[in-house]
Amino acid sequence: MSGSLTIAGKTFASRLFIGTSRYPNQQIMLDALAASGAEVVTVAMRRVSLDGGGESLFDVLGGKYFLLPNTAGCYTVRDAVLTAQLGREALGTNWVKLE
Repeated sequence: MSGSLTIAGKTFASRLFIGTSRYPNQQIMLDALAASGAEVVTVAMRRVSLDGGGESLFDVLGGKYFLLPNTAGCYTVRDAVLTAQLGREALGTNWVKLE
């Protein structure tokens, strides 16, 4: 078995997916992501500000990692579907991590 992971034709050198929540500040999160070696970073769409005020999480991470939207914080099917659609539009991907 090789160390890489291929899903839907996309290959990642690392099999580790890491999240963006619960860090004390953005710099610690960035340091942790870099130290992990992960290429896929999950982002809770319901917890990310899309208002355009300042540098967003997408701006900070977008060029370095494959951003995987997730449905954290959703309690109904309707909320999860709407959040997945938001992730598709915001990140331009059909991928979603269902929580």
